[in-house]
Amino acid sequence: MRISTAQLHEQGLISMLDRQTELAYTQQQLSTGKRILSPADDVLGTTQVLALQQVIDSHQQYSRNTDFAQARLQQEEVSITQVIDVLQRAHDLAIQSTNSTLDAQSRAAIAPEVRQELDSILGVANTKDGFGEYLFAGFNVGTAPFTAVENPVGSGQYDYNYSGDQGQRNIQIGATRQIAVGDPGDAIFTNVPVTGGGTRSIFDTLEQFALDLESNTPNANTADDIQLAMDNLSKFLSAVGGRLNAIDSQKSLNSDVVLQGQKTLSDVQDLDFAEAISRLNRQLTGLEASQQTFAKVQNLSLFSFL
Repeated sequence: MRISTAQLHEQGLISMLDRQTELAYTQQQLSTGKRILSPADDVLGTTQVLALQQVIDSHQQYSRNTDFAQARLQQEEVSITQVIDVLQRAHDLAIQSTNSTLDAQSRAAIAPEVRQELDSILGVANTKDGFGEYLFAGFNVGTAPFTAVENPVGSGQYDYNYSGDQGQRNIQIGATRQIAVGDPGDAIFTNVPVTGGGTRSIFDTLEQFALDLESNTPNANTADDIQLAMDNLSKFLSAVGGRLNAIDSQKSLNSDVVLQGQKTLSDVQDLDFAEAISRLNRQLTGLEASQQTFAKVQNLSLFSFL
């Protein structure tokens, strides 16, 4: 079979271009640090990479969710603790107010402090989280949950209204786990048990306490009602603490999954640099040989020997 000069030229050119392509591919692997640059390189490996990356991305999102949930619940924990502290002082005043040695003037002098405590609790109940959403409004996070309305106007007596709802937001913190990141304000502050049965808001209890002091008609049940309010708050405080413990546990689990996923992903797709550098050197040698061969072949012609 005869091979023409043109064929030799073409074969040499093809060989040289193939060597350049191989070299460029290896250089790209080294620059990215990845063994798999396209699905065609390793179909099974590419499938594993996609699945592992999805697991990693999901658990990293769960970790971000746990951070949000933790911050919100810690704020709720602080808020409830503040209210309990204020109510403890109110409880002490309620016991003091029933002392038979106090006269009307002495009891009336206590009323302003009770109203200050009431205002303080109202402020806490209308706390906003770090995103500007009301913490105790249920799903109705854009509206202040509690408002004080003077009724009748000019009387100095107030009704306290709840404008939130009974919604409780849950957030995904694991593949199969959600957790509540708040409690509706009506359950914490409004539907509070009182002596004799039934419920009443913390605000109404303190409002009535102040009115009783101002009218010199102390109620022996007031201290018990305030204690029941603190017990109710303590129940929610314990629930929040339990959720925070659950979040800590889930955060650790999410971190472990991400770490293991990244390790496995590295095993599947990361480049063996020692092997790649050795291959690069071989390819450089091959390319140089191909180039030298091409340079010699392209100068060959029958007329060179005539």
